Amino acid sequence: MQNPDIAPEMRLFSPDGERLYLTSEERRRFLDASALESPSERMFCHVLHYCGCRPSEALAITPRRVMINDSTIVIQSLKKHKTDQQGRLKQAQYRSVPVPPPLIEHLDLVFGLRSQLRRDLVIDAPLWLMSRPTAYRLVKRVMDRAGIVGPQATGKGLRHGFGVALVTANPPVPLHVISQLMGHSDSKTTEIYLQVLSEERHSLVMNAWA
Repeated sequence: MQNPDIAPEMRLFSPDGERLYLTSEERRRFLDASALESPSERMFCHVLHYCGCRPSEALAITPRRVMINDSTIVIQSLKKHKTDQQGRLKQAQYRSVPVPPPLIEHLDLVFGLRSQLRRDLVIDAPLWLMSRPTAYRLVKRVMDRAGIVGPQATGKGLRHGFGVALVTANPPVPLHVISQLMGHSDSKTTEIYLQVLSEERHSLVMNAWA
C-alpha cells in the first residue's frame, strides 16, 4: 500500500515496483529525439537533461542566469518552502549547475545570449515563453518519439534519471553535491538515488569489487 506520508518526488519506484526514472539509454534516446523539435524547444529538452531541473524551473531561466564564461546555469529552486517556521517570507533560493560548454554555445546560438548581455537587452525575460502545460506536452511528445513508455516517461522521470546518472558515475558524484545540484532541502531526499536497479545497481556492485 502507498504510504501517504512519502511525497511522490521521493520515490524511484511506484507502489507496484515500476521504475520512475530514465536509464542512461533512455536519456540518450530522449536527447536524440529532441533533434526533430524547433531549436528553442530542443534547447529546452537539453537543459532538462543536463541540469536535472523541473520543467517549471527551466521556464524561469533568463539570459542573466546563463553563466557563459563559467559554463554553468543558475536555477531558481521553485519547490523550496517560501516561508520559515515562523511564517516569515524567505528569500528566493538558487543553485548553480555546471553544464557542458557546447550546451552554453548552443543556447547562445539560439537565443543570442552574448548579444543580449552586451547590450543589456531584456536579460531578465525568460528564455522560453511557453506555458507549463505546453512544456509538459513537449516532454511527452519527445518521450513518445524516443519510444520511452511507462511511468518514467515524464519530466520527473528525466529529473530522477539525472540523479541516478550522477550517483552511478565513475567515480560517483558525492551525495551532498547531488543534493546541491538538485536543490534538495534535505540530504535524505537525495539518498533515494542509492536505490538504483538493473544495470545501474549492477554497475555499482561491480565497481565495488573492481
